[in-house]
Amino acid sequence: MRTTTLTGALALALTLGTATTGPAAQGPTTPDDVRLTGRSVLPADTFVPGSEPSGFFTGNPAAPFEGQPVQGFSAVHALGDGTYLAMSDNGFGNKANSPDFRLAVHHLRPDPTTGTTELLPGGFTLSDPDRLVPWPIWRDGGCEAAEDLPAGYTCPPADRALTGWDFDLESMQMAKDGTFWFGEEFGPYLLHTDAEGRLLDPPLPTPGVKSPSNPTLEAGEVANLPSSKGFEGMAIAPNGQRLYPMLEGATEEDKAAGLGADLRIYDVRLHPTRGAAFTGEYLRYRMDSPDHALGDFIAVNAHELLVIERDNLDGPEARFKRIYLVDPRDQDGDGYVEKDLLVDLMAVPDPDGVGGMGEVFTFPYFTIEDVEILDERTIAVLNDNNYPATGGRGDDIADVNESSPSSSVPR
Repeated sequence: MRTTTLTGALALALTLGTATTGPAAQGPTTPDDVRLTGRSVLPADTFVPGSEPSGFFTGNPAAPFEGQPVQGFSAVHALGDGTYLAMSDNGFGNKANSPDFRLAVHHLRPDPTTGTTELLPGGFTLSDPDRLVPWPIWRDGGCEAAEDLPAGYTCPPADRALTGWDFDLESMQMAKDGTFWFGEEFGPYLLHTDAEGRLLDPPLPTPGVKSPSNPTLEAGEVANLPSSKGFEGMAIAPNGQRLYPMLEGATEEDKAAGLGADLRIYDVRLHPTRGAAFTGEYLRYRMDSPDHALGDFIAVNAHELLVIERDNLDGPEARFKRIYLVDPRDQDGDGYVEKDLLVDLMAVPDPDGVGGMGEVFTFPYFTIEDVEILDERTIAVLNDNNYPATGGRGDDIADVNESSPSSSVPR
């Protein structure tokens, strides 16, 4: 895990002399009051103790792996005691290669002073014991219907555990009542679970939007959202009454209208008895390039949010990995949120040499998909290491689960 600390309240980013944003901004600088204050790493080959083997469907020569990898972090929640819940995504990259990956949330304790991260008890896996998913899932009908299974793999019991064949989790928020909301990409859907990961409601579909992996696509129906472009980020209002799931890519309708750099931020109302409902309204976030993607999206307060915007490159080719402070109030009425640069993750000042790279720290991972607020001076940034991928720190070095903190001047 990695954390980045900012001096002053995060809202100060609006007054720190940030560079001009938008397509015209080239080579922006991170505000002077930002610095790296810690870094910790969880080795790539970390597996849940006593868990089922995995990776049978990946075609990787090293598979099957000894257990369920603790990897692919795509959402994080700070528990306030120095530990975190970190959510793994769908597994090994797509529906076809992840049937044996259990959807999971892990409990971690990073130690930026030693650079290590400890896997703790207290995580959970997702399941659907009440049969709220109205189509076959892998561990209840899906495996039995498969025409071909890899050598050495046998169908698991029909225990209603959810896997990366069923959903592609990408975002997570804890509600005021202790339940969890997950944004995913196959639908894209919103999933609601209890604190043990058991589904409480049927998957909530996105009105008018379907990906090619949507299980309800009918014959002849055309998807209007590319694969793996669903709810990569999802903020929750501080009062707990609204969710703001955000698409990672533009819809086909938006592309056709010349809005290929626009991402939709939906408005979902949460009601204690009536459940969740899309209002049908959304704001737009304009990326610096239509080739970029969303990494994460969380709330700072009632009128400020953080967005990770990134390119799709890693290692020496990586150029654009940034965190923006966003104002959703749309005060000029153009339908777009306002954005101001907060941190350039490719050039984080590191005067104390915390990251071991000299006075400037870079975070050149392909998918940086987690940001969390630790206090008014500190945010945490984590990468999705896409186990067993390489490339972030070198072509022959396995990408680790890495995080770091940074800080800024006092208010």
